[in-house]
Amino acid sequence: MSTEEERAQKLASLTDARKSAPKLSPDEIKERNRKALEKRKAALVTSKDEKDRPLPAGWRRVESRSRPGEFVYENVNTEERQAWFPEAPAAEEAAPPLVPQGESDKRKEELKARNSAALAKRRESLKELKVAESQLTLPSGWIRVESRSRPGEMVYENTVTGERQAWFPTEALEQDKKKAEVADKNKKALAAFKAKANASKEDESKKPLPEGWRRVESRSRPGEFVYENTFTEERQAWFPDGPAEKPLPPGWRKVESRSFPGEFVYENVHTMDRQAWRPDEAPPAAAAGGAKSAAPAQKKFICKAKATYDYAAENREEEIDLLEGDIVCVEYKANNGWWVGINTRTQKNGIFPGTYVEEIQ
Repeated sequence: MSTEEERAQKLASLTDARKSAPKLSPDEIKERNRKALEKRKAALVTSKDEKDRPLPAGWRRVESRSRPGEFVYENVNTEERQAWFPEAPAAEEAAPPLVPQGESDKRKEELKARNSAALAKRRESLKELKVAESQLTLPSGWIRVESRSRPGEMVYENTVTGERQAWFPTEALEQDKKKAEVADKNKKALAAFKAKANASKEDESKKPLPEGWRRVESRSRPGEFVYENTFTEERQAWFPDGPAEKPLPPGWRKVESRSFPGEFVYENVHTMDRQAWRPDEAPPAAAAGGAKSAAPAQKKFICKAKATYDYAAENREEEIDLLEGDIVCVEYKANNGWWVGINTRTQKNGIFPGTYVEEIQ
């Protein structure tokens, strides 16, 4: 009879036993459970005296690993443990499993044994392979070195890149050779560029400097030279193209624009007025009591322009408002697209976008 048939037969007999069992009322079930509990308690009281009873041969009383404070009984031969008091001497061999193994368990054991054998064979073959590889001649560009993570084992290191690998290299590293060639080519190109730059510097040192410039040693790169404006003491690394910019007339200073960070404007130190064009003469000093001096009676205008769009100034210290149709007397046109002039309607002087007006004369 197969295992499945035995299981089906037991299940059928258990079902028949349940059907034939007398039906009990809830009170009768409670009474039966109470008597079973009293019997269990009496057995536990009796088992407390087990510590005074002599153990059969081959057994010892030890503390439980899963329930600290309680004790179990251990077979000194097989180290098997049980919670109940042993009634017979300990067996010298491990007892067979209480439940017979099924077919699936047997297959698992067979598979485990086969895997263990395959692993042992694999390790043995790898060991033989390592011995054989140690006698082979390495391709060019490789050396044998001790592994950093597995002391005692040898790995293979690329002498060009410093990379390591555990397997034996099969061919010379053509790709790494190409990398080395490219690196060498770049190194030579850099050396040629530096030589050319030095030659250019040497030629520049022999050229006459424009007016207002002088050649001085760099503060940040000792041994190299830069060019200094003798008027303003400003420095630059490239050879100057023209005469040095002369200092501003007294009463003016060059400051960064508030509305265009990175660009510079010119500020009157007396009145704090600003303008975008470089001044040619000193401004009039401030009048007594802090009042600004009167503007020059006559100003030179290069043309007149008519506003074609409305423009609201963002920075009213430097810019002027425009309404469509306003006439502006233009004093200066900057290369960045901003013009300078006076709005005849508001009599305000400042900068405005040249794309918002059209020249009328």
